[in-house]
Amino acid sequence: MVFKLFKNGDTLYDEGKEFIKRGEFGKARDYLQKSMEKDGGDDDCAAVKIALIDLSSQTTNPHMYGILIKKLEETDNEEFEFGLTQIIRDELKVECELTKRKLELIQSGGRGTSLISKGEQLQQLAMDFQSRIGERTLVIPELFNRDSTVTGNTEFYNLMAIAYETMARGVVWDNPSQAAEYEQIAAGYRQQNGQSGDDNMARIQAYSTTCKCWMCGRIATGEGIHFYKTDAEVSPALDNQSDTVRSKPEGDDHIYICLACYSAVSKRSDAISRQYYDKALQEMRAMEMRLQAEIMALQSQISMARMSR
Repeated sequence: MVFKLFKNGDTLYDEGKEFIKRGEFGKARDYLQKSMEKDGGDDDCAAVKIALIDLSSQTTNPHMYGILIKKLEETDNEEFEFGLTQIIRDELKVECELTKRKLELIQSGGRGTSLISKGEQLQQLAMDFQSRIGERTLVIPELFNRDSTVTGNTEFYNLMAIAYETMARGVVWDNPSQAAEYEQIAAGYRQQNGQSGDDNMARIQAYSTTCKCWMCGRIATGEGIHFYKTDAEVSPALDNQSDTVRSKPEGDDHIYICLACYSAVSKRSDAISRQYYDKALQEMRAMEMRLQAEIMALQSQISMARMSR
């Protein structure tokens, strides 16, 4: 009886495919890598499958999509099997290209006018998902998250919502009312995508609220941006508000303070706290020096007592 001590490339490739079907990606990767070293496999998709396996644990890393795109461009196979799923090369390539753009945009920073530009780019990306993928289910979420509900159309609604939320952040400092309008549009897209839009509605409420500062009387719009609600003890005599624009919520132990007054009080409070901290630290160091001196004196007395025995 003859045993094969060394497996050929085709055998390694086939065993790698079986491990993928079992979901044992680590073992599958090892076998596929060894099969490539021996030119194994009935197709040239081992490198693509390795790239897919590497992507499986890093689906939020745009660089990994770039690697997979490169491997897809290098293979001549128009279709290939990954586990029990039959994948069309060009469809997966389009998905990876769009997902890579999505991750790079979402993970990028920005503020002010740069967020407006970012929002416009997200809108264009959303339309690309809709036009290039449409109702087709995305491969990567289905393969690795077992989620078959993500399609080009759901990504369209999701990205349009993110785009308007991004633009809202870009204008809220200068124009809270415009930011509230953008959040209203974003809420509509989220609701069309089966989401509640509750976070958008909360921001709309905050951005649309106008108050009069309790301290300086200045009118401000945009809670959490241009004014804050803070705890305060208000007596009934002081709670008599006849103005249309209020300085505190009705029946609430809070008052409204504009950003200027709030930051002035906060910075002064920080300065006072720092003074007390520095003073306490000085006293602790002085106490430490006194204790150290007393310890040294006691050690000296003990040494002299031992010498006099």
